[in-house]
Amino acid sequence: MSGTLPRAVRPGDGPAVSDPFPPADLGSADRAAIVQLTVDYCWALDTRDWEVLRRVFTADAVTDLGLGGQHGVDEIIARVSGALTPLDDSQHFVGNHQIVIEGDTAKGRCYLRAQHMRKMPDGGDVFEIGGRYEDRYIRTAEGWRICERTVIPMWRSGNVEVVMPPGRVSGGNSDV
Repeated sequence: MSGTLPRAVRPGDGPAVSDPFPPADLGSADRAAIVQLTVDYCWALDTRDWEVLRRVFTADAVTDLGLGGQHGVDEIIARVSGALTPLDDSQHFVGNHQIVIEGDTAKGRCYLRAQHMRKMPDGGDVFEIGGRYEDRYIRTAEGWRICERTVIPMWRSGNVEVVMPPGRVSGGNSDV
């Protein structure tokens, strides 16, 4: 993803010299629409509603959701549906959005926490991941859409076998 966002400021780092995410107008209708877009993404994943997911992205969107990049909304849907369909359930949460809007484009990042559940014979039934999404958005005739999304894993917990396709050996990565 071009224009990588800087790492988060950590305690003791002192004030940010050049903050790429200045204080936002929290009442902005554009900001609210972009935040809602990230929420719609989560609901589309957890309800397995791939047509809603199609409306979250531009047709030519580029993502890196783990296991290599995806180019175009059809590849994105194939990637997430392949990862989530075998599960019994999932819950994706996003929060702490930082968004900078520049006309009809925007960049943003938000934290994510995703729980994946599947009945397993051994090792537990839950795999959880925490991290952040780094996004680029574009305003279209239909409203704001994600045109670039990268997941940055920060931690994982639980049984990774939960997110492995049946018959696949561990060592994979599911970050959606």
